[in-house]
Amino acid sequence: MSSNLDSLSDEALAQKARCGDRAAFEVLCTRHLPIVYNRLRALVPPDAVEDITQEVFIAAMHAVRRFHGRSTFRTWLSAITRHKVADFYRQRSRRPETTPIDDELQQSNGQSWEEHAAVRIALSRLPEHYQEIILLRFAEGMPFQEIADVLGISLEATKSRYRRAIAAIAEELRR
Repeated sequence: MSSNLDSLSDEALAQKARCGDRAAFEVLCTRHLPIVYNRLRALVPPDAVEDITQEVFIAAMHAVRRFHGRSTFRTWLSAITRHKVADFYRQRSRRPETTPIDDELQQSNGQSWEEHAAVRIALSRLPEHYQEIILLRFAEGMPFQEIADVLGISLEATKSRYRRAIAAIAEELRR
């Protein structure tokens, strides 16, 4: 049964989940788990990633009946993820910080932990709207049109902001 569901689009699965189909919601969770997890790895301390990932999907499960398809499922889930990150920091009454470097970072993408640390520090120094667009593009792998939809700005403004964000992070890395 799952193989039939695997071939459906996110929006078709979301519609089925909205009508109470738990198997359809499970396929959506499986499909989007890596995206949410990677996004959270870039935003919260490592010891909080799994808990917040779980909170995102629990919130999505409770809210899926209110998903009306005005945006893509991925965009909708990204909004839930952003809200859970904000809740995390609000509950701790502190601003987001760069997360400590762990062993997993030392091996990813062939970069050293020093390079990862430099990128994370540079990212944390950028204005929030630049951080957001970089995370949407790289941590979540969103195409520009979807980023525009998430941010509620035009495609041209999205691309322009992205170019400015990349220039800003490059400048931070040169320092």
